[in-house]
Amino acid sequence: MGAGKIAPIAADDIAAVAVHALTDPSLTPEVFEVTGGELLTIPQQVGILADTVNRPIRCVDVSTETAIKGLVDIGTPAPVAAAVGQSFEAISDGKMSLVKDTVSRVTARQPRSFQPWAREYASRFA
Repeated sequence: MGAGKIAPIAADDIAAVAVHALTDPSLTPEVFEVTGGELLTIPQQVGILADTVNRPIRCVDVSTETAIKGLVDIGTPAPVAAAVGQSFEAISDGKMSLVKDTVSRVTARQPRSFQPWAREYASRFA
């Protein structure tokens, strides 16, 4: 994904928006696009994870074609792997560099940032 940025979102933020969407009658029917509150590159995310677990983690940028082939090789259906590859390209091209206010607008709280999320789940990837 090169230097492309995304706004990673925590699962509990997605769940909080879903709960409100399903239970708050004041919300109008709409598509709730959810993102985290900060834009980060994959190398930045890997750096945060490495700092959190206090050990080096290597980030290797591979071509989209290599990524798709790797997904297919582990059993991902080819159309799904191709769609993931398109997502990688969109991120690399900067088309996913956006932050939506959905979490704060719907839940009245800010989305969790990546670093505290990483600290909470560090034992799972240590």
